[in-house]
Amino acid sequence: MTELEGSGGESVGKLWRKHGGGYYALLAVGTFVYMEVQSIIESIADADSVGNFVSSEILTLGIETFLNTFFSGMWPMMWVSWMGLGTAAAAAGGGYAVWTITLASLLARREKEYRKELGL
Repeated sequence: MTELEGSGGESVGKLWRKHGGGYYALLAVGTFVYMEVQSIIESIADADSVGNFVSSEILTLGIETFLNTFFSGMWPMMWVSWMGLGTAAAAAGGGYAVWTITLASLLARREKEYRKELGL
């Protein structure tokens, strides 16, 4: 682990190694949920009746969920296709700033509680 911590990136690299994977996963899950909701909304809009909606969802639910899972893992490309490069980069970068500040404050609070419990 010491090799990884000392290798390149300085403070930004260290920050990403500590918190980046969780942020990437959070956005992947958010993208998946968005795609699933959009899929259901489209199915409801295209259905002529309740029976038509149920039968179409039964047939396509598994396939669409698999594809949405795959594409949500590539959320940066999906975001660029939906929003454009500038907006997607600004949203992801701004979200990462909020993510790290929030996570750092929560971890600092937890550290204070642990120190108090341990009498340090």
